[in-house]
Amino acid sequence: MKTKKYEDDIIVGLDVGTTKICAIVARVKDERNVDVIGIGKAPSKGLNRGLVVHPKKAIESIKQALSNAEENSGQEIRSVTVGISGHYIRCIQSSSTIGINNSDRTIHEEDVERVLNQSQLLRLPSDTKIIHVIPQEYIIDDREKVYESPVGIIGIKLEAKVNVIASLVSSIDVLSNCVIDAGVEVDDIALESLASAQSVLDETEKKVGVAVIDIGGGSTDIAVFKKGILRYTAGIGIAGKFVTDDIVEGLGLLDEEAETIKKTHGYAIVSEIINDDEISVRNIRGQRPKKFRKSVLARIINARMQEIFDLCAIEIKNSQIQKDLFAGVVITGGGSLLKGAKELAENIFGMEVNCGNPRGVSGGLIREIESPIYATGVGLVLYRLKNLYGGNDIPIRQGKQNTKKIFIKIKKWFDEL
Repeated sequence: MKTKKYEDDIIVGLDVGTTKICAIVARVKDERNVDVIGIGKAPSKGLNRGLVVHPKKAIESIKQALSNAEENSGQEIRSVTVGISGHYIRCIQSSSTIGINNSDRTIHEEDVERVLNQSQLLRLPSDTKIIHVIPQEYIIDDREKVYESPVGIIGIKLEAKVNVIASLVSSIDVLSNCVIDAGVEVDDIALESLASAQSVLDETEKKVGVAVIDIGGGSTDIAVFKKGILRYTAGIGIAGKFVTDDIVEGLGLLDEEAETIKKTHGYAIVSEIINDDEISVRNIRGQRPKKFRKSVLARIINARMQEIFDLCAIEIKNSQIQKDLFAGVVITGGGSLLKGAKELAENIFGMEVNCGNPRGVSGGLIREIESPIYATGVGLVLYRLKNLYGGNDIPIRQGKQNTKKIFIKIKKWFDEL
């Protein structure tokens, strides 16, 4: 039975992308379940490749999406969980070792926190902030290896191997300030590839090995999982908007026309076209309509999509576990909706590829969010839910925090370097 505590909890995931801004409003049912009660969208302005380049324009776009979400949900939005992405995200391997001085030689929660804190003592560039520290494995007394919490195990020495996820200071600060200036607080900041994985992957896929590729508007994000743990992440500064720009340049079309024909007539592989019909669209100069075959459009799209997947293949190889991804690859985000994208990805990766739709939520708007374009927004809600009520495998921020507290905590880490 739900308690009053849960009924009063509202979680909002805010996906601030290069081409669109999306807010997902959810009400907590219990510690593991939420109902989606509202969706807000707005065209994104002021961002490029996931970075805010015109704060005023970005603030107005965020306000528009939040206002839309409030109207749609009938709920006032006071705080949000924000996602960050982009090719400037870094995944750094680190390790640390501590001695266990407890009288019973049993590892306690405080020991785990101590070894994880020590693993963050890295020499990072001054323009870089830590956003996640993700344990890969713990080693007790140089012999016993565990992948979950070592609390309760007897030992005299504890080693932790972790992945430190870091981002540009400016990217976090500017985006957070834009959200605050839009009139809401920031509960949490999460890597968007992790958020997307929360909503499109199940635990079995994460255990046996899987890579999720989120193709957004301005950037493509990769996250590789094995044994239920994030093993590697990376960002690529090429995504769906680049496909649209190629169509504009290659066919001499308006941006709006190029985006429309990409969605309605576009194919990522020429061989997937059954009927090579002629397409007629407005000329950029307003003269008589421009005509071309679907195959011509497909060749333009194929060149850019192949580049995106080739770069993703390199990053997956960099994870050093590409041969152990027995669940293959899951593609999501707006770019995954292109017809033939799945087949092109399978050709390039040489493994099974599936398309990922958000799941793990309920409510009256469940059908409205069953699309890859909502994967990140829904994932941010699920990420926040785990942080609020425990169970998150990304042990950085726990409980409700405002932006000021988040920045104080990050500053403390850097003061210790």
